[in-house]
Amino acid sequence: MVTPMVDYHGKENLPAVGPSPKSSKVPTKGQNQGIEKKKRIENKKNKEIREQPMEGPAMNQAFDQLLDDLQIPTTLRPKLVGMDASVKAAMLKSSQTMALNPPKEVTSPIAPRSAALRRVHSIESLDSPRKPKPYIDDDALEPPRPPYAGGQVSALNGSQSPRKPSIHSRGLSFDTQRIFSRSQINLASSSTLDLLSSGKPTKEKPTSMKNLTPTKFFSILSGTSSTQLEVEDIKKLRLLLRNETATWSQEFLSLGGYSALLTRLNEILEVEWREEQHDDQVLHELLRCFKALSTSSIGCFALRSSCPTPFAQLVSLLYSDKKPGDVATRQLIADLLLILFELYPASSLPSFAKGSSPGRARREAWETDSPPASSSKLITLPSPHRNLFSLIRALLLTPAPPPSESPAAPVSPHAFIESLHLPRIYKTYLQELSDICRDYFWVFCHPNNTIWMLPETDEAKVEKPRAPGGMTGGVEFEAIGYFTTHLRLINAISKAAVDLKLPKDHDHSAYRFHSDLFLSGFERIILVSRKASTTYYPTLHLELARYIDHTINSGYELPYTVSRLIGAPPPALAKPVMTPAKRGTGGPTLPSPRKIEPIKLD
Repeated sequence: MVTPMVDYHGKENLPAVGPSPKSSKVPTKGQNQGIEKKKRIENKKNKEIREQPMEGPAMNQAFDQLLDDLQIPTTLRPKLVGMDASVKAAMLKSSQTMALNPPKEVTSPIAPRSAALRRVHSIESLDSPRKPKPYIDDDALEPPRPPYAGGQVSALNGSQSPRKPSIHSRGLSFDTQRIFSRSQINLASSSTLDLLSSGKPTKEKPTSMKNLTPTKFFSILSGTSSTQLEVEDIKKLRLLLRNETATWSQEFLSLGGYSALLTRLNEILEVEWREEQHDDQVLHELLRCFKALSTSSIGCFALRSSCPTPFAQLVSLLYSDKKPGDVATRQLIADLLLILFELYPASSLPSFAKGSSPGRARREAWETDSPPASSSKLITLPSPHRNLFSLIRALLLTPAPPPSESPAAPVSPHAFIESLHLPRIYKTYLQELSDICRDYFWVFCHPNNTIWMLPETDEAKVEKPRAPGGMTGGVEFEAIGYFTTHLRLINAISKAAVDLKLPKDHDHSAYRFHSDLFLSGFERIILVSRKASTTYYPTLHLELARYIDHTINSGYELPYTVSRLIGAPPPALAKPVMTPAKRGTGGPTLPSPRKIEPIKLD
């Protein structure tokens, strides 16, 4: 017996509204597919309309706004502005995608247990047999502020990070007596269970890094010794400082993160014998964290706040017998010295007053009669120095620490020998370059190479990116890259000395700088390094050519052993030579000379 759909005797299947049987008909599978197909086509059309690339001034204006939001330093902006329009459009598209899908935040400071998702982590279960310890929430901590965190940093501290995740939704806390180790952090992030997903562990590995807040990293750095730090924690911090938004770095620095980094660096440098498997890796990653700070304006401000710290300590490490054996770590030290030229660009430094003589003292932002730094955009140098060349010179002239097995009484030469001695102030610094030439002697095996003439060298061809292959993965390639970085540093110092335009007899003149380098033994280093392969190491030869050009322009006379080796670069890297047009080829021709009759005297 079939019960009718419409029953007037109080059946349970009586419809409430009483629609017709035709209207309650369920659509078939084919009709559902057609409807979904139409929706997909409409969504695709709307997406194409939204993703139409901007062109012309609109795209440039949006790209400038993006650079302002990311706090890109002024020294890096010209390189980014000069990129292709397609690359700019891709960057704008990715930024819009991030803006359309922001991470969810909990508006209330403490989410109730009934409203938030219930999660379980295994840290409490591990600590359950032990006695309970007082736990403090992350947000309740107020770490001390660094000495530089006034003015700019404190003014920026009022803004909240738009990407800051909610800590309370994870229910994670930490022990103030014992800061999280790497295993605990990984355990807390990987063993989280969502009870609403049938007890299956949620795959939060890609988002675990976003859930690590600046407060946690500051707690790890400030409460853990350098010998106890986990290398993976510092790697994550370096990635966050380099890849996260400037707001993340701003919050980390406002908590005192830069002071914590300096403390950990000083600790690892004071270790008498560093372990290669842990301490050297911690030092390497700490240096990468300092380098990552230079990618944002707030990070550059932090690096300037304690200058010349840590640059002087790193140069002293390079001169000591405890310097890192890994070439990559030493190259990071040279890179940090090069970053000083980005921290203190010449356009932002104080200059001579208009109408003043060259011998007049420069006005600096720290002097009492100069306008305050807040009223101008000047970047102040450390107080003993009047220009960037003076700062770099003082760093390179850092006295080398005594060797660990030095004699108790220093040996001094006789008086007549001391009177004949010429000062070689850069000998300690050049010893690092000389050690590269000695330790990798088999690289310098092309005695017929010349020192290129810079006006005839096509610098764009030499510096263009090359596909890796062949000799680009060995220790020799790494060592020559480190050597080239030092040559790039010397060229940057030479340019800074030329910009001062001081007379030759001045201690900070470009002439005196090159003279002191050659007195310290730079001539032998040039003669050895030019024997490297021009095919695999063309940038080394380009930096050598630039240095020789700086030396000639300063008025210093090159030794004959160097000047006789100056020649043309390889044809593949030379500028195209304009040959004069031949007759009959369609080029301009000169008129034939008119015959002049000789003057006859009667």
